[in-house]
Amino acid sequence: MNKNKKILRKAWLIIFALFFSIMQSGALINVKADTLLKEVYVRVESLEGTIAEGPQQASNGFEALDKLLKEKNIKMEAKDGEWGKYIESIGDLKAGKFGGWDGWMYYVKNGSTIESGQTSIYQYNTKDGDNLVVYYGNFDTPIVNSISFQPEIVKENEGFKMNFSYSTFDYTENKAVVLPIKNAKVSIDKKDYVTDAQGNIEIKQGLFKGEHSYKVSGYNKDSIPTVIMDKGLFTIDNVNKPVLQHSDKKFNDKDNSKIEKNINKELDTTLNFMKNNSSNPWAAISLSKLSIKADEKFIKSWAEQIKKEGIKELSPSELETRIMSLTAMGYTPYNFQGQDLVKELFNRNIEDFYNNEIVFALFSYDYAKVKENYNITEDKLINSLLDSKLVNKNGDKNLVGWTWFGDKIDPDMTGAVINALAPYYNGKQVKGVDNNKLKAAVDEALNTLSYMQNESGDIVGQYGPSCETNAFIILGLTSLGVDPEGSKFTKNKGDLVSALLSYKGDNGQFNHNSEAKNNYLATEQAFRALICLKEYKEKGTYDYYSSTIDISSLKAYKLPEETKKPSNEEKPKQEIEMKQKENLKNQDKKGNLPKTGSPIGFDFMIALSIALMSAGVILNKKSN
Repeated sequence: MNKNKKILRKAWLIIFALFFSIMQSGALINVKADTLLKEVYVRVESLEGTIAEGPQQASNGFEALDKLLKEKNIKMEAKDGEWGKYIESIGDLKAGKFGGWDGWMYYVKNGSTIESGQTSIYQYNTKDGDNLVVYYGNFDTPIVNSISFQPEIVKENEGFKMNFSYSTFDYTENKAVVLPIKNAKVSIDKKDYVTDAQGNIEIKQGLFKGEHSYKVSGYNKDSIPTVIMDKGLFTIDNVNKPVLQHSDKKFNDKDNSKIEKNINKELDTTLNFMKNNSSNPWAAISLSKLSIKADEKFIKSWAEQIKKEGIKELSPSELETRIMSLTAMGYTPYNFQGQDLVKELFNRNIEDFYNNEIVFALFSYDYAKVKENYNITEDKLINSLLDSKLVNKNGDKNLVGWTWFGDKIDPDMTGAVINALAPYYNGKQVKGVDNNKLKAAVDEALNTLSYMQNESGDIVGQYGPSCETNAFIILGLTSLGVDPEGSKFTKNKGDLVSALLSYKGDNGQFNHNSEAKNNYLATEQAFRALICLKEYKEKGTYDYYSSTIDISSLKAYKLPEETKKPSNEEKPKQEIEMKQKENLKNQDKKGNLPKTGSPIGFDFMIALSIALMSAGVILNKKSN
């Protein structure tokens, strides 16, 4: 670079240092702002860390900052200057600490975008959903406003790189530039990395499908940060480029560690909802565990279906649900509308069953207290599950679990399989089953589920985090006597129980996820989990799918026979003939009915004509 260019560059730096120190620091506050209050999330970054953050309602950036600092009892000095009010200090950190153009600045994030402040902080009119980051730095201090992935479409459990950079405009070169953020600390789901000279980190073992957190920082106690701390979320779905959420609020919203965990209170609230919405087979099973009988309308509809269609077309899942819920409702599954549901299920071909159907067949085996030898036996069900165990490679780590379909471990199904194998894990012996092999598989699956748990306590399923996934796994853990709030299933921002309760909706209901609010399926499955948590805390182990019901004492269910008044055609022939003779005898006495073979009388013809005319009138009226 020649001497003239160096002088020009230095001049530009001084001009823009002056411009940004005024415009970005919030110097001008004498412009009237939009008076409408917006929902804003504010974070203040000092040299060593975050000194304040939280939600505020404000019409402009300065107002939002001022409210937050007053709420946190942090002083701020703003003095009059040549260009209006100038933020001289926040806390004990004053502008110009390092003898240059350093001072307080800001940038704004709003989900998918990150933008440096282009006006004074007071002139910036806030928008709903804004995340306002106020920081101490210089005009050229990097902020993370560009994150990319290599490959562009990230697949679960496959290695990839993330690049962190600062996109800006170089006025000395008159062009946009992208500067790598070097030597920055990066945390992905709380696991630490350091960026290389190109701004990259490499995640060799990959990540699970679903939502993940990132945090970038470059704090320096005695100098301006190498990069301003930033945080957010990204989602891997195996199909699209990872979706980035540049949002402090969403990053922090998933902190479940402070959620109140009053299981008895939550169970009572959800119980009130379920009692009023109980015509459901699984609600019936849950309510029976609390000695409450559900509305049995669904049983009548099942009986009507069987009367019409039989049971051959029922799927294994349908048979299993009927076996368990009928038992819970006090009806034998061995004689339902004249059909033996147990015999039908267990005499089928196990090769035609999916894993979920094998799991619930094991649950049904216990509920129905099966003793006869059918085609499908207890040992066949257990060994089928052990043989279908998946081992997914994640770098040098083996992850073990199950799925109902495909070759990727599904945490919902893994939780259900653990629950189905719990009696044998806990000591029940079955001829032909290797309990040591079974125990080893379950222990490996527990480690995998713990590994799949994110920092908020959620165990993320194949379709993202949800209430139902957490509920299924809680059922599995309590059946083994494993604490869902223990160290194995507790992360920095929550455990499995607080994660479940983070999906609470209204009036005892639960949300499926952030979009499907007050969802019945999520509520019903959360209800099962709450029952298990209550019983687990009292007993140390609780298996939701076990049953102590005396199957021999249950009654058969049969639709009541329909009764109707028989028509003349259905009446006994002798009764009809006697009635006809009596009528003939009475009519003969009155002289109104002609004898057999005699001409029809005039009076009879008139009566018949009137009757036909009347009928015609009625028909005409109906046809109109």
